[in-house]
Amino acid sequence: MKPLTKAEEQVMLVLWRIGRGFLKDIVEETPEPKPHPNTVATLLKILVEKGYVEYTVQGRNNCYEPTLSKAEYGRKSAQQLVKGYFEGSAAKLVSQFVSDKKLSLQELEELLQQIRNAKNPKP
Repeated sequence: MKPLTKAEEQVMLVLWRIGRGFLKDIVEETPEPKPHPNTVATLLKILVEKGYVEYTVQGRNNCYEPTLSKAEYGRKSAQQLVKGYFEGSAAKLVSQFVSDKKLSLQELEELLQQIRNAKNPKP
């Protein structure tokens, strides 16, 4: 999976939110300051080439939609982050969040409960 640039990610966030749409729909849904439609069209072309977006031709226009969900992208990105920066250890990533005080006690307790549930699944 090739990583997304910030501009590509912004277009993907719009597509994930609206599900599918034409160029004009995507431009309209993009936060201010809105990029020029030609810029968005170029980004969509790149996203198609990277495999993140597909399109169908409807009349004289293309209707674009994501090929993977936001959750799937997040999962793959997290895996790459762990592999690239935390020696493949998710525990080291969580430890970094704990050290940086980015996780509350309640969030840590919820994580522990998820771990317990994963080890002892209910029938």
